[in-house]
Amino acid sequence: MIYDVFRQPHQAAVMVFFGLCAGLSYELLRLFRPGSGGGALWDLLALMPIQVCLIAGLLSAGHGEMRLYAVLLFFGAMGLVRWAFRPLFTEILQKIRKKQFPSR
Repeated sequence: MIYDVFRQPHQAAVMVFFGLCAGLSYELLRLFRPGSGGGALWDLLALMPIQVCLIAGLLSAGHGEMRLYAVLLFFGAMGLVRWAFRPLFTEILQKIRKKQFPSR
């Protein structure tokens, strides 16, 4: 099978975009995670948008063809969101908690 190497940058960009979308959706869903009860169910709910983004990215980037670099870029972009935006979301959560439970 002959591969079109000129499509690879487009495939990479599409997978990075969908990886960023999946990472942001996971971090936003993590903001509203309940306490001890229902945590596993909430994690399963958080996996749904990640799977949708992965499938949509693979179908639109490679027309259903699974490429290793595409999957690595997808999860690399999710890791980038976790590294870059998680401190921001953690700071927002701490400010919300301080407003709900002010120290005396």
